[in-house]
Amino acid sequence: MEGKLKLRAIDIVPVQFNGRPHLLLRDPLQLTDKVLLVSPQTGILLSLLDGSRTLREVQVDLMRLTGEFVMSDQIESLLKQLDECLLLENEHFKEVLSSAVEAYRKSPFRPPSLAGSAYPSDFSSLKVMLEGFFEHPKGAGKPKGQRFSRPLRAIVVPHIDLTRGGITYTWAYKDLAEAPLPDLFVILGIAHYPMRNLFSATIKDFATPLGIAKTDVSFVKMLNQKCSFDLLEDEFMHRNEHSVELQVIWLQYLLGEVKIVPLICAGFEHQVELGELPMSLTQVRDFVEAFRETLDEHGGNVTVIASVDLSHFGLRFGDRQPITPAVLKWLEAEDRLFLERVANGDADGMFSLIHADRNSRRIDAYPALYVMLKALSPIKGEIRYYDQSVEGQSESVVTFCALVFP
Repeated sequence: MEGKLKLRAIDIVPVQFNGRPHLLLRDPLQLTDKVLLVSPQTGILLSLLDGSRTLREVQVDLMRLTGEFVMSDQIESLLKQLDECLLLENEHFKEVLSSAVEAYRKSPFRPPSLAGSAYPSDFSSLKVMLEGFFEHPKGAGKPKGQRFSRPLRAIVVPHIDLTRGGITYTWAYKDLAEAPLPDLFVILGIAHYPMRNLFSATIKDFATPLGIAKTDVSFVKMLNQKCSFDLLEDEFMHRNEHSVELQVIWLQYLLGEVKIVPLICAGFEHQVELGELPMSLTQVRDFVEAFRETLDEHGGNVTVIASVDLSHFGLRFGDRQPITPAVLKWLEAEDRLFLERVANGDADGMFSLIHADRNSRRIDAYPALYVMLKALSPIKGEIRYYDQSVEGQSESVVTFCALVFP
């Protein structure tokens, strides 16, 4: 292959195959179903595909790093496989992406991306599944009469797989269902793929097995007009982003027809200097102010839903130690300290807590929580539930919670 070679921002997942460790490479945009399985040693070669080297330069630097000479046809063979899986930043990938973006724009709605995999694709089975989480011994129980005098201002819920975190969802959604209904739900999800901007909206309605959730296009346009950047520039990122979709099915299950505003937030801790706060970033400051003003001008009752997980820790995420009871206890203590600041409405204190160690626990929640707390300030909430999901043979863990802000 000619020119500089560059690997895209892709998913790289450590897996076991035939009793040996491997790396599973896949496209996070799901433009293709193809995946590639490579040895851990191949990771060194992949690290050299940063857009600064030709094939020959990759070959030379690989020998310098490993002491081994790898034939150019072997490297070309790997590059061909990477290209077939759309893992290279090249014209082939750009053409496929362009076609997918155009197809999304022409679609009358956003189709469900998780139906049939993360949850059942048929109406009845999905309702049975969600109902089972409420009725589980650890679940919150089925919603009953109203316990609140006004709609909730906000809830915090996971976006982890339903089979792992379904019980936790119920502890926020039961309270939401036992409060008067708002006119609108603004869902703040987390972007799991790099975006050009820190925040993105879509004007597409959301289809699920439970029906169509209408997007409040006027709210999105009003919000976009107040931002200094285009909220719709990264709209395609919503196509397969699960953090909004998973909240839509809970709303539809409990309430039937709902109106939503789908938003996703990208991480920004790497842009904030130590000792500084996110409001020093132009896009964060502009979005918070625009969001606050749009909520005020909307005039109706709005409930904000932060669709977030907490810590991501263990071998899968690059940590060296396996997950032990002591690690789980430490994570819970750290998570609860973080959540106390969230419940107290302390956005800056929450961010400073994780920024001090450069977010070593990989909490993905902070962008959505930060802008939510800033836009709704002053606000106070309550921690309703906390849980942890250990993966594999105690290899890694993801933590998550339910909070309610009356």
